[in-house]
Amino acid sequence: MQTLRRTLVVLLVLSLVAPTAMGVPVLATGASSTGSHSATGGAAQECALPVAVTDGTGATVTVESTPQRVVAVGASAAQVLWELGVEDRVVGMDRAPYTAYLEGSAEKTGVLNDDGSVDQERVVALEPDLVIMANIYSNETVETLRGAGLTVYKDDFPDSLAGIRSSVDTYGTLLGVCDRADSVNAAFDESLAAIEQRTAARQNPDVLYYFYNFTAGSETFTDELIEAAGGTNVAARAGVEGYAQMNLELVVQQDPQVVVVPEASPLPTGTPWNATTAFSDDAIVRVDTDLAQQPGPRVLTPIRTMETAFAEASAREPTAPTRPASAAQSVLAGGLVLVVVLAVGLAVGAARIGRP
Repeated sequence: MQTLRRTLVVLLVLSLVAPTAMGVPVLATGASSTGSHSATGGAAQECALPVAVTDGTGATVTVESTPQRVVAVGASAAQVLWELGVEDRVVGMDRAPYTAYLEGSAEKTGVLNDDGSVDQERVVALEPDLVIMANIYSNETVETLRGAGLTVYKDDFPDSLAGIRSSVDTYGTLLGVCDRADSVNAAFDESLAAIEQRTAARQNPDVLYYFYNFTAGSETFTDELIEAAGGTNVAARAGVEGYAQMNLELVVQQDPQVVVVPEASPLPTGTPWNATTAFSDDAIVRVDTDLAQQPGPRVLTPIRTMETAFAEASAREPTAPTRPASAAQSVLAGGLVLVVVLAVGLAVGAARIGRP
């Protein structure tokens, strides 16, 4: 029962990140705006209202004046608003353990039901000037809120580093804080550039991500974070796509030098994990679960944590761990032993027959 419950928890978490984690890390083109603020960032520019922005539902969302009462539906949306310095305008949000790191979030009104769906009546009752929804929520929910007379913007940017920049820029435009958005993106890009410069001077270690017996392959947000931190995601290299259940043969074959495990997940144990280079070198990296899974500017924290661990692994002298045999290798070894035993037995028997 505990295993089933744990699996359900993992599937729920992955359902929150997987739908958009498959996006290719390029600047999103689905949202556009009319106004004087450039969507490409750069120097601070005038932030004029009213502004019209096309959102993830294809609708044109118009904001006539600076919103003073905002509801943020989705942890990543809330994180971006905090980074923009407009948390005092937020009247409703996901009030949950995964947003508790946002200072003052406990004082906001929660807008989700126990099953994770949006409490639409509560959102309407808050009388927000603007509702910002992350891309994991349905268009049906958006349309229902619009039908109640609310202005709703649904994000459609991919879960990627480029998508983070686009969210910051667009939210800044909608909220009239374009200068702050430019500053946040400039600092974000500067930090990533510094990390890239440091990692370019060393060899990338082999890295495997583990989360409740799942891993992250290519075309995932996690894969991009590992690469940004200067690691090689061996699951992606082995052909794993998206988020998939862990394959122990992959662990044996790839022998990761570093294993990344979010803090919410238990560590992998037993064979073949204890025979990998990562376990031999005690190179198990714990990252903040919330910050690593929410596409927002604070993702720099887990990236830096991984960068430090990857640099240590890259500088470490190669070790020669005792690799566990694969199933095929075990069968072959057993067959060889049997052949040797039979040969010895025949030899002994022949010797006895030849005695006088």
